[in-house]
Amino acid sequence: MNLLFVLYSAAKLWIDKGSNYYAAAFSYYAPLALVPLIFFSIAVATFFYGGSFANQVFADWGAALGSELVEVIRGAVENLSQEANTSRVPIVAGLFFLGFYIIALNVISDGFERLWGRETSGFISFLIKSSRALVFLFVLQIYLVFVIGMEFFIMPAVFGSNSYISSGFLFLSSAVFFTALFRFLVVKSPSLKGCVVGGIVSSVLFVAIKSLVDLYIATTPILSFYGAAGLILVLFVWVYVLAALIYYGAAVAGIYGKIVE
Repeated sequence: MNLLFVLYSAAKLWIDKGSNYYAAAFSYYAPLALVPLIFFSIAVATFFYGGSFANQVFADWGAALGSELVEVIRGAVENLSQEANTSRVPIVAGLFFLGFYIIALNVISDGFERLWGRETSGFISFLIKSSRALVFLFVLQIYLVFVIGMEFFIMPAVFGSNSYISSGFLFLSSAVFFTALFRFLVVKSPSLKGCVVGGIVSSVLFVAIKSLVDLYIATTPILSFYGAAGLILVLFVWVYVLAALIYYGAAVAGIYGKIVE
């Protein structure tokens, strides 16, 4: 099987199916769901590892977004936490943010279905996608607990501080996450082999693009160009790039899955 043919066909499929528009739609909805999602993730991580450590982990992981944006997100999460502790978070607001999380994941699902030629519609389809989005929320928490434990406890104890080992673990953990996303978020997904290959391709792109975005943020004075709006711009860029590479990995999964079936 020619790998270049698969990659080329996936790129062509990505363009033909308008995946850039789905990535843009996801980048619109995702920031509205980001703060409550981080709040929930920190709460789960705090249960296992303690509050101060969990907050520091998420701050370190968010460093790629830039220190100013991390502080903005941290402040929003702390405000939400204080409101939750005083039981003043309105139910309507909670449902509002949960709704945007579901919409964001449904956009991902719709893009996958379009790429794989397995589009569904209707109210029942919406309910199925929404329920899978909620289940995936809990899968994500299990994944985060595992990754934190490996990255900050087990790996340092076994391998010490080794940047190559850390990069390798980032690649492997991302590949597992993307594979699970392709396989379980949509009912009619490609074969497991296709999802694994798509997950590996997405992981390679994620590690590579992460380095490029880190370099761009470090060398480009975004705040001097755009002021405070530059913080939101950084977030939109990161989310769009992430969504675009996820859709490309999904295209690879679909093409490879058809070949091996």
